[in-house]
Amino acid sequence: MIARRDLAVRVAVRTDLSPTCFRIVVATPEPFAAVPGQFAMVACGEGLDPLLRRAYSIAGVARDGERTLVELMVKEVGRGSSRLRRLAPGAELKLLAPLGNGFTLTAAGGARLALVAGGIGLPPVLFAAERLAAAGAPFDLFLGAATAAELLDVERAAAAAAACGGELVLATDDGSRGEAGFVTAALARRLDEGRRYERALACGPNPMLRALARLARERSLAAELSLEEPMGCGVGVCLGCVVELADGRLVPSCKEGPVFEASRLAARWSA
Repeated sequence: MIARRDLAVRVAVRTDLSPTCFRIVVATPEPFAAVPGQFAMVACGEGLDPLLRRAYSIAGVARDGERTLVELMVKEVGRGSSRLRRLAPGAELKLLAPLGNGFTLTAAGGARLALVAGGIGLPPVLFAAERLAAAGAPFDLFLGAATAAELLDVERAAAAAAACGGELVLATDDGSRGEAGFVTAALARRLDEGRRYERALACGPNPMLRALARLARERSLAAELSLEEPMGCGVGVCLGCVVELADGRLVPSCKEGPVFEASRLAARWSA
């Protein structure tokens, strides 16, 4: 278990990824490690405005000389994310991380994994893809979005998939790039064609995750879902992000997840 810390960091890079999404890379002199699927609680302003930190999946961690770079991808949806988008290099932030439990990146006998991302669900999936690529582990990467303009970091995703001989599959709801329709339908087509995966790892909006959970149940495919539940504290205290499990228990996704085996979740996730 990697111990969480409240880190004082500085913005190193902030770049736009799409009309609504951006990348922010922060630097700290402290050694820092995380696994794909873990997240950070970011203080988006000074004082009490905004009052609560915001939860963002970690998209990558790299050592750069005497500092550690931590990458986040953010969709601008409100006051907190808007503040982050306006930050200039050198601005100070507080980062509580790493939090939660991540994806399982091992596969028996070199079996292939299916990595599935929808929209701003890309960060933990891309983090996993680059870790798998570095280890030479095979996977296919399915990247979906509403439109071509909202497909994030396609070139980087393609490089990760190509590094292990995998396929990058793009899908857009409106058909403006890649296959037309939902990204889960693209995965279903590969399964229909005889493609076999040991496990699917996924992050995206809840409708996408529910569709993937149904597909996994119907095809007897193991799947791990990174849930995007609203989080107030990130450490299991406020209980604002509880999810129901198949055994009826309600657990905080920030502490028990955010990555869950699809089979552990309540039936409504795969109904």
